[in-house]
Amino acid sequence: MQIIQLHYFCTVARCNNMSRAADELFISQSALSKAINSLEEELGVKLFERVGRSVRLNQAGRLYYYQISHVLHLINDAARQVRLLDKKNENEVKVLFSAANFISAYVREEFEHAFPGLRLLIKSCYVPTPEDILECDFHIFASPMVCDNLTSIEILKEDLVLAIGSKHPLAKKENIDLTDTKDYFFQSLPTHENLYENLISCCQKVGFEPNIGFYTEDSFTFFDGLVSSSLIAMFPSRTAFPALAPDIILRKINNPPCKRTVYLGYHNDREMSESSMRFKSFCIDLFKRLEGPVEKE
Repeated sequence: MQIIQLHYFCTVARCNNMSRAADELFISQSALSKAINSLEEELGVKLFERVGRSVRLNQAGRLYYYQISHVLHLINDAARQVRLLDKKNENEVKVLFSAANFISAYVREEFEHAFPGLRLLIKSCYVPTPEDILECDFHIFASPMVCDNLTSIEILKEDLVLAIGSKHPLAKKENIDLTDTKDYFFQSLPTHENLYENLISCCQKVGFEPNIGFYTEDSFTFFDGLVSSSLIAMFPSRTAFPALAPDIILRKINNPPCKRTVYLGYHNDREMSESSMRFKSFCIDLFKRLEGPVEKE
């Protein structure tokens, strides 16, 4: 049994699909299937049930995944902490953004301007894996996401508003009830991203499911589409100003109140470097200053 086999097993367990897991691992599906079969033969027990094109853990697989994922977490964390001893890394801070992604470049510029000798390494992804969270020093995320393995502090509460092209019929209304949108199509970021989940939750509170006519994983394409189409979107009022195009109008939602909370998460069981302590203080202060929509120059 090799660690690489265990890594393959955990990836398949997380993806519930051999093809998707193979793409993520950059290996062929046949090689992945062979590795999983070899692991099952060595253990003498099947770990997955095949359901159509998908796979899912059986009872033995769930038990094994619970134990092995914890072991891999410890191995990866040990490697990370050893790497931190390398002086080349002492001035680097790794930050994972799964919310407020639009201002990640702004945060980096402000931080490196305030601390010229330090570097901010940023990874931006809407649905982070456990490995993504493990690798970061800090994770910036938003409700309704929960990170049980991180200590989290609230750094911002912000309204969610409607972003509308200037020629859209709703652009004439100063204030909008969410029920006013039920006959229009929304543009959305991927499912399981917090803005998507907030959109679904807010619409359900007033009794309807939003019509989502377009999904995109590209944050800036998201806004280009609003300008040139009849789509509308739910938009964070304070943390997306770098992406706001001139022809996009923001409208307050009267009913129901639509808000989200942004958090800063960090690994409380790790010794925090001086660079990380500086970023923590900087980040808390920066988000406090985002008390209202910020206009681009």
